[in-house]
Amino acid sequence: PDEEAPRLLVGPLLRHVTETSATVFVETDRACTVEVLGTRTPTFHVAGHHYALVIVEGLAPSSIVEYEVHLDGSRQWPPADSALPPSCIRTLGHDRPTRVLFGSCRAAVPHRPPFTLSHTAHPEGRGVDSMRAHGRRMLRQTPEQWPDLLVLLGDQVYADEPSPRIRARMRHRRAARRERADARPDHVVGGFEHYTWLYQEAWRPEIERWLLSVVPSAMIFDDHDMIDDWNISATWVRDIRREPWWEEHVLGALVSYWIYQHLGNLTPAQVRDEGLLAQL
Repeated sequence: PDEEAPRLLVGPLLRHVTETSATVFVETDRACTVEVLGTRTPTFHVAGHHYALVIVEGLAPSSIVEYEVHLDGSRQWPPADSALPPSCIRTLGHDRPTRVLFGSCRAAVPHRPPFTLSHTAHPEGRGVDSMRAHGRRMLRQTPEQWPDLLVLLGDQVYADEPSPRIRARMRHRRAARRERADARPDHVVGGFEHYTWLYQEAWRPEIERWLLSVVPSAMIFDDHDMIDDWNISATWVRDIRREPWWEEHVLGALVSYWIYQHLGNLTPAQVRDEGLLAQL
């Protein structure tokens, strides 16, 4: 790809799929036009970040169609050096049983010891990443054997338990901006910018990124996407709302959830009828 061309930061994520349509979500490093299977969509902009939800229509039912992602005409997916199978869209319409892969509570930590150990074996242990394991299994299968849908049941990111890499970025940003040391707990991410780091870290590793590009996904919110035990009691809510950092944290969590997770859950008709992309 052209080194001067826009780059993909997140995605492609294959999201809502029907018999004849599919939506593909991406985050890019600048404003551009995103093209998938001949459908071109301009990015929208939120707080210094650029996104697109490409709605591809006119597909054949029960078909498998390989796709690439072009930004301003330059191919940015798949990577030129990728050894993984091509990304593809598998439309609905088949008469075989539907396979659903589901999971939750996914901590984005390096795929090496001590992080791959159990928590009882090491305090930093989080176990083996099952999404990564399923991705590796899919590499040995045909597309007809892959899951038809990935359902992520919350805690896509851990805003109150970020990885060592994210904590280091947070400390660096806090020092550069000369933020008060007691403004926010060190183990909790701040506003929208920090949340973008969490999603980029969780969804950019090679195997996981490829899996998300070929299996349609639906996602919902849970407490760690915000903070542990979020809204567990009236007392908890009253106390947390007194914290000076809480409002920015809530805004960052909800806006990033809407962009990275919820928008892709919607049907093309819902996106159009509500005018969401036009408003953005």
